[in-house]
Amino acid sequence: MPAPVDEVLITPDVVVALLTEQHPDLAGLPLGRRHAGWDMAMYPLGDELAVRLPRRAAAVGSMTTELRWVRRLGAAWTFPTQQVVRAGAPGAGYPWPWAVVTWLPGVTAAQEPLHASAGPPLGRALAQVHVPAAPDAPYNDEQSVPLAARAHAVLRSLAHVEERAPARGLRLDRERADRLWADALAAPVDVPRTWIHADLHPHNLLSVDGQLGGILDWADIAEGDPATDLGFLWLALPASGVAAALDAYGGVSAATAARAHGTGLALAAGWAQWDEDATREIGWRALAELGVVRPGAPSTGAPARR
Repeated sequence: MPAPVDEVLITPDVVVALLTEQHPDLAGLPLGRRHAGWDMAMYPLGDELAVRLPRRAAAVGSMTTELRWVRRLGAAWTFPTQQVVRAGAPGAGYPWPWAVVTWLPGVTAAQEPLHASAGPPLGRALAQVHVPAAPDAPYNDEQSVPLAARAHAVLRSLAHVEERAPARGLRLDRERADRLWADALAAPVDVPRTWIHADLHPHNLLSVDGQLGGILDWADIAEGDPATDLGFLWLALPASGVAAALDAYGGVSAATAARAHGTGLALAAGWAQWDEDATREIGWRALAELGVVRPGAPSTGAPARR
């Protein structure tokens, strides 16, 4: 699925004009090559900063959330992430709020997968994020939902995986998948709802030689079950790295671990259906790390040839 087109004009000239109007002390810094995500455009600014701007109206609320909440919450975080250092207002023909954030070196973990040794720092980072959410924290319609709300999509996705697995020389271990999902649904929510990143996939994690270089893109930050973020770990790490992350996170109950496994299953099976090759492969790899797809086609019961 292609990313949406810009709904407003965003060019280097527009960015420089915004900086000149509102943050003239930064306007002389060199502007780098544009990076475009689904919702935001970002231009490196000098060696240590970047300008981050919504590309479409649907993302304006996310930018407002970043400016209000991430700027405040991030002051207590010790892990590498993009901190908001300046707020921007509409101007220079650009109609929406924007921000200047810190720039981090590295490539996304979708480009350079994280090693298992990245698990502990990622687990410790999430422990810092998962503090009690404010009463007026945003609700994410996709990730703040109860696990049971994913049930229909999970069953549909598993049917897709079961159908497509033989072409990859794989089979779906349906018994294990069903058990993981049933255990997740049965697990009580035994922790308070906290702040969650809510979009912790490999495109939003930085990799530096396979080590964690930082967490990106807080546009979806919301209140929710911390097991949701923990479920994303299987998209980014090998199974041993997930175990290390959960251990470093600390205090993960059996119920929270079960809900995290269920969320991971839902995410991985969904990603395995994407049209875009690299994203789809992340989903299939995560299914293998969860142990629900294995080498070999399922038995047909036909007698073996001699």
